[in-house]
Amino acid sequence: MPAKRSKKQKSKQTKKKPAKKKPSSKKQVRKRPTGKTRAGKKQVGKKRAQKRGRSEKKRSAEEVYRLYKEALALLHQKKYKKARKQLTQVVKKFSHEIEVVARAKSFLRVCDRNLQAKEEPPRTAEEIFHQGVLYHNAGQYEKALHCYSRALKLSKKKNDHIYYALSATELSTGNIDNALKYLKKAIEIKEENRFFAHNDPDFELLATNQKFRELIHPE
Repeated sequence: MPAKRSKKQKSKQTKKKPAKKKPSSKKQVRKRPTGKTRAGKKQVGKKRAQKRGRSEKKRSAEEVYRLYKEALALLHQKKYKKARKQLTQVVKKFSHEIEVVARAKSFLRVCDRNLQAKEEPPRTAEEIFHQGVLYHNAGQYEKALHCYSRALKLSKKKNDHIYYALSATELSTGNIDNALKYLKKAIEIKEENRFFAHNDPDFELLATNQKFRELIHPE
């Protein structure tokens, strides 16, 4: 006689395997972006590109400003060869920064004049101005102010850089009113001076001054 099957064996045989789902024959249709969606994406892309452009421009301006300040420090230390190398780098690497390049070229002439061991006193407005910058860096503010005043009288071109230097030196002497007056004049002549003043350590004392903040961040 055949052996009787247990209940467990019977239950196993009665369990049916779940049926496999057949893949759907319908194709999934992707929704095409509407005109508004495309326009929105373009707008987002444009904003991102503008943001990248502004950040790159800011980094470039900060770097050229750093190199320029380092060159002036070397010039003050009478390390004309190193200063000339730094200034040449500014001119070559940041040719699009027209205002800074113009100043760097002027200081290059000062380096060349000293390297050539010419002991002629400064005569032109730019030479007198650069002499004033050296006095300022040496802490001889009265002499610096005198040089800037002479340079202004002789200057026939845009002289925003002289007013800017006057502002920094006046601030160093504690004359805040004159510093703000000359800085305002420099910005009126050349808008880029707002950025320079905002990042210039010489103007850190005015960081909380309301008039200064209005000058560099106009509404």
